[in-house]
Amino acid sequence: MCDTLYKKIPNGYLFAKNSDRSPNEPNLTLFIPAKVHKDKELKCTYITIPQINKTYGCVIVRPSWTFGAEMGINDQGVSIGNEAVFTRSKAKKDPSLIGMDYVRLGLERAKSAKEAIEVITKLLETYGQGGNCGFDKPFYYDNSYLIADYKEGWILETSGKNWVAKPIDDIGNISNRLSIHKEATLKKCDIETNFFNDNAEPIYTYFSGSKARSAQGHCGLKALTDNNLIKLRSLMRSHHPKDLDHLFKKGSIRSLCMHYSMLGDHTTSSMVLEATTAGTIMFLTSASTPCLRLFKPAFFDEHEHIVFNDEQAAFQYWLSHEKITRALYAGLIDESEYRSRLKHSQRQIDTLTEDYLRSPANENKGKLVKDCLEIEKEFIEPYRNLVINDINDHSPKLWKRKNGFLGKNVFQNDLPSRMVK
Repeated sequence: MCDTLYKKIPNGYLFAKNSDRSPNEPNLTLFIPAKVHKDKELKCTYITIPQINKTYGCVIVRPSWTFGAEMGINDQGVSIGNEAVFTRSKAKKDPSLIGMDYVRLGLERAKSAKEAIEVITKLLETYGQGGNCGFDKPFYYDNSYLIADYKEGWILETSGKNWVAKPIDDIGNISNRLSIHKEATLKKCDIETNFFNDNAEPIYTYFSGSKARSAQGHCGLKALTDNNLIKLRSLMRSHHPKDLDHLFKKGSIRSLCMHYSMLGDHTTSSMVLEATTAGTIMFLTSASTPCLRLFKPAFFDEHEHIVFNDEQAAFQYWLSHEKITRALYAGLIDESEYRSRLKHSQRQIDTLTEDYLRSPANENKGKLVKDCLEIEKEFIEPYRNLVINDINDHSPKLWKRKNGFLGKNVFQNDLPSRMVK
């Protein structure tokens, strides 16, 4: 379960995504450098495909066990986020390329949104899509994508090897449901009628909570005016009003900031960015639960602390913050005091970032990143010595089993190996 949002602005766009996955699945924020390849083949999550000669550099948020990514942006200014969509297509269980593979392949191989659509759809028509996409349970689905570059944004939706795409005029968002009916301008369909009506699987689509989240995202985008990035971050942290009183005990599948429930997943990482021809600034949590995390600024040429070069370092960062989340759920940290301190620290980070953006040459990116990390370090210092066994003793029932597997076998490629305790 996920949500991806887009807004066109002068000379570029705003992009945001919450990756909603199993609460135990580390989402690693990684820098993948541009590269000239000598290898002729590329091993993706389940299958091997031909490699191309040169790939673009990108920042991705990647589930620890996959080749592919939930979201990202490349050094050409192309951003992509994907969503699970539930369709009546066949062959979902046959191992092939999965939606997350397509996100990374589009980022590594495309210098524009249109080219990313071409990359993804050509591979889709060749290989289809299939294979387990769940971290700690079997989960099979097709995918939709929001793809943007400096000039335009597109929504691409798929069902098996069929697909449709439409441009976004000003704002657009996707959730866990097909949304294109007859308005596609690019397509490859066996039945050329109404893509939603012909392909949507109604039961999973309904219980995904995507209707409420999609409306929440659309209304939030319409309300964006000044201070866009700050307001966009607030939107990605927001919850359905009826769920505010029981986020920790029952969760909320209908919130953009999703909390684990019996029906749904959990927001395991978040990305908010502004990409223009003058440059790109990203705000990343590099950890789960955006309503409990600081968004830190990041750049393509500063990727050692918030965006990581090493997957083990990215995992340890994610895990250390996850223990704090579980302690909050267990009531071992005072939530009111924590949120007050979080708000104060985020304000400090935003002030430093605004000062940097107002500087004539936008110099000292490295200093900005380090100063923001020092603010985060001070913020989390009181919570560093948490022990997961103590957390589990006080956790809501919903979380006890999850806590027992936290941090185990996270890089194993197959589901049975990930579930060995």
